Amino acid sequence: MMKRKVDRRILRTRRLLNEALLALLVERDYENITIQDITEQADLNRATFYLHYSSKEELLVAALEEQFDELVASIEDLATGQPIWEDQTPELMTFRHVAEHAPLYKALLSERGTGYIIHRIIGYIAAYGEARLQEELPANIELSFPATLLSMHAAGSLFALVSWWVTNEMPYSPEYMAEVVLRMCNEGTRALMVGSETAVS
Repeated sequence: MMKRKVDRRILRTRRLLNEALLALLVERDYENITIQDITEQADLNRATFYLHYSSKEELLVAALEEQFDELVASIEDLATGQPIWEDQTPELMTFRHVAEHAPLYKALLSERGTGYIIHRIIGYIAAYGEARLQEELPANIELSFPATLLSMHAAGSLFALVSWWVTNEMPYSPEYMAEVVLRMCNEGTRALMVGSETAVS
């Protein structure tokens, strides 16, 4: 059965609400943002909000996932065919994406950000990394530790570096930061691989 297309008006309304919340996050702490604030920013009424979302937390998830989906799409558009531990594209596009939306990520990743936001960001990065690792790891290669743990570790490291980078006014280029992250992840992943050396060379 074919999936029904979502009405353009619904998509437009959700986009307005997403953009309103993200704009407000640049200005104030998430805990201090109300649904009334969001609807006023979007020029919509509260009834319209509740037609699409049950809470501001649900809206936050949707808004963040839209940002992350946009990032993943840009990564896949530039696919190199290399395995994730050798492919610089995810790291490079991540830093470029953060630079493009710097005010938002400064707010999300600073002390004003909530643990909930941090958890969602790291979880999304880890899920993407684990999926690629599982798909691209040669059949004759095993990891010393579960892929889930390796992916969470890599996601946490990337998150920490991105946070430091954007909150310190991005002192290095996205290209340089991507190279640093890739080298760290490459060497760490290879060290945990058990099997044929030629399979990952």
